[in-house]
Amino acid sequence: MTKLEIERLRAITGTALLAGLILLGGCVRPEDSGVQVIVGAKLEPGDGRTPLEHSVVVIADGKFQAVGPQASTPVPPGAKMTNGLGMTIKPIPGGEPIESGRAANLVLKGDHERVMRGGAWVE
Repeated sequence: MTKLEIERLRAITGTALLAGLILLGGCVRPEDSGVQVIVGAKLEPGDGRTPLEHSVVVIADGKFQAVGPQASTPVPPGAKMTNGLGMTIKPIPGGEPIESGRAANLVLKGDHERVMRGGAWVE
């Protein structure tokens, strides 16, 4: 397989996984769990590490709980899902790198831009 074919397969697998998680997530209402997850976005952690395609970012209690590859980072049941496919996650300007245990401050960029501070989306 070529690198392009592998990337396409990962994207298709990620989309299928996201659809399955959304369908199965009905066991716990997302507003009750307090956990938010951004799935499928390119993650630029902000600390010099290589960007991570198809990431999972788990946020609870205002902090990043888990940050990693979509293929190996579990999504908690009942989490409120944000589809990040085609988008990029970066730290807020002047903010700390995106990693577990730090305050959940980020920018989600795609067709539009969303900002999260302390685990809450800024409207």
